[in-house]
Amino acid sequence: MVKLKVKKGDEVIVIAGKDRGRRGKVIKVLPKEMKVIVENINVVKKHQRANPQKQQIASIIEKAMPLHISNVMVIDKTKGLPTRVGRKKVAGKLLRYAKRSGELLDTG
Repeated sequence: MVKLKVKKGDEVIVIAGKDRGRRGKVIKVLPKEMKVIVENINVVKKHQRANPQKQQIASIIEKAMPLHISNVMVIDKTKGLPTRVGRKKVAGKLLRYAKRSGELLDTG
């Protein structure tokens, strides 16, 4: 399995698709499917059936759907611009860093 370069809590920008150019925070990473869920990005309307066990009425809800990991880029915190992510060994740990500025993304 490939080690992903995006983690939960990262701020990302969408680089392809209907939400291209929009920014958001990663809510969930799905490594097996190579997808991420970003808040308020790729939102679809879902018709929810009534559920008598939860006393829930039928309604239309909005739900954030997954995006492929190749369609997002991590935002460099120092410059606020999208950056590629690399890995380097610091104090015996493999940490992520922004290739644009060289700054560490992880607090090791």
